[in-house]
Amino acid sequence: MIAAVLPPTSTLGFAWLEVTGFCSLECTHCYADSSPKGTHGTMTSGDWKSAIDQLADLGTESIQFIGGEPCLYPHLAELIAHARGRRIGVEVYSNLTHVSDSLWTCFTEHRVDLATSYYSDQAAEHDTVTARRGSHTRTRANFARYVRQGARAR
Repeated sequence: MIAAVLPPTSTLGFAWLEVTGFCSLECTHCYADSSPKGTHGTMTSGDWKSAIDQLADLGTESIQFIGGEPCLYPHLAELIAHARGRRIGVEVYSNLTHVSDSLWTCFTEHRVDLATSYYSDQAAEHDTVTARRGSHTRTRANFARYVRQGARAR
């Protein structure tokens, strides 16, 4: 019997990067136990860039920045630019309650896809899940803003 030895697969198609445990909301179901008491952790932006470089070297096609709330991570735009510079597709999973103008520019410039959680079309129900009054209004408005720009959002 002859055994064929195949080369190991060295590609990783997709990865999640949980850049922060800090979040402005306190969703009742949060798997990451993120909240306003969370932190950005110990990894520096340089550490995250190194991780992105390693993923690029593995052939990773896309990454998703998650948290906590990644839009509150102070180096998100820098990491997005780095990933796109390494030809990695980027999606940001955000509650869309706090998106700065500079992040909107970054999202548009680097063709970032967005994903969000939308718990109910009833504001009071959504706000109950997130434990923040007004979160439904901000999430809905920012989602609509991105869609109007012709970007991909889910």
